[in-house]
Amino acid sequence: MKKTFIILFAIAMVSVTKAQSLQETEANHILNRFLDYVKIESQSIDDPDPESIPMTEGQKEMAQHIFNELKAIDRDNKTDIKMSPNYYVYVKVPSNMGKKAPSVMFMAHLDVTPEANAKGIRPQVHYNYDGCDIALGNGLVLSPNNPEGDHLKDVVGKTIITTDGNTLLGADCKAGCTILVTLFEQMVNDSSFEHGDVYFTFTQNEEVDKDVMGMDMSYFDRIPDIFFDVDGSYTYQYSVSNFTAEGRTYLFKGNQAHPAKAKAMRYADALTASGFFIGQLPPEIHPSYSEGRQGYVHCYSLEPLPNGHDMRLRVRIRYFDKADGERLKADLDEAYRKTRQAFPLVEIDLENDALQYENIAYTMHPQAVNVIQRAAEKTGINMKGFDLRAGTTGASMVAKGLPGGPCLYGAQQASHSVYEWCCLEEIMEIIKLTSNIVTEVSLLE
Repeated sequence: MKKTFIILFAIAMVSVTKAQSLQETEANHILNRFLDYVKIESQSIDDPDPESIPMTEGQKEMAQHIFNELKAIDRDNKTDIKMSPNYYVYVKVPSNMGKKAPSVMFMAHLDVTPEANAKGIRPQVHYNYDGCDIALGNGLVLSPNNPEGDHLKDVVGKTIITTDGNTLLGADCKAGCTILVTLFEQMVNDSSFEHGDVYFTFTQNEEVDKDVMGMDMSYFDRIPDIFFDVDGSYTYQYSVSNFTAEGRTYLFKGNQAHPAKAKAMRYADALTASGFFIGQLPPEIHPSYSEGRQGYVHCYSLEPLPNGHDMRLRVRIRYFDKADGERLKADLDEAYRKTRQAFPLVEIDLENDALQYENIAYTMHPQAVNVIQRAAEKTGINMKGFDLRAGTTGASMVAKGLPGGPCLYGAQQASHSVYEWCCLEEIMEIIKLTSNIVTEVSLLE
């Protein structure tokens, strides 16, 4: 009996060791994929021309890298993988089930923000994180006691990837790309993984709010039913709604005159008129008064034109509720009326009035939240929905007349800064979450 127990124990230990070895191999595979991605300098450019779709060489390289990798994974050509002339990558994995189910699309973006240095990214890997401050380099410290590193308290003992203090990391959204390419890999390699039609879109220029400008859904055979954006930075959360975003640009046209002869020369003072306009807006609609689901109006840029006498004012309008949005725009219209009355010599043109992105709540699939919750329970994590005071690719899609969907946590922390970091184990958890989402969608009627 004792001998039998020893043999069984030995077999069990071999099985545990083998499972641990496989898990470590998978973790290293995912880590290396992520490190390969972040080393590609795919920083986008914030071109002021609203009609341009800029593309850097690094963005092209990132798209080509993903395209080639997906093709290499799918050696038997089971899937449809395409890259457009503007370097968007589109993928369809056809259903392998005998029944009809809703289709699902996942999105991540290939570019990284121009808001911080992204040249010469040298990621640092910290294994078995000990819970202490991390010296990044360049005199910078990532600390669990500071806002950028607050989540570090929750990942002690895990693998952390940081910058070297000179650049951002690019986890926004290279972590999302890692998650989706690995999900694709699992679907292609595991014949037992049952699913309906699954689509992937890897977009460009998300960081400069032009991601949907270059998107062409005609690369697919249909508009997918349920959308998920894997680009969130709020830990274990997903968006159930977001701001509607509108932008206005006002041009104040003036002239030049000596102030001593201003009346006789019909002096149109565009600078003072533009300042008067801003001052007419109620203080309570300023962003500093806004929280939760409250909207705001933000006059964020006032610049003189090269001619020396005209001024251009750029305004953000943000709101969750349509009625709130109408009230905010009425305040702007009233400021316009009062300024025209106070400064009749200054011509004021509304140069631009555009919907930038829209609330996903208007078009989100009715089962999207239930799918996430059931998938999270299977994954063993607690996911919470929240109202996002920002926009996402899904939100931009709604503004273009397409369906939108929740933005899922993508394991990125302290985005758009040299303190950016992520946790490998969380990337692996979100891979499992997206896999379970695919399964849950396949069970829908």
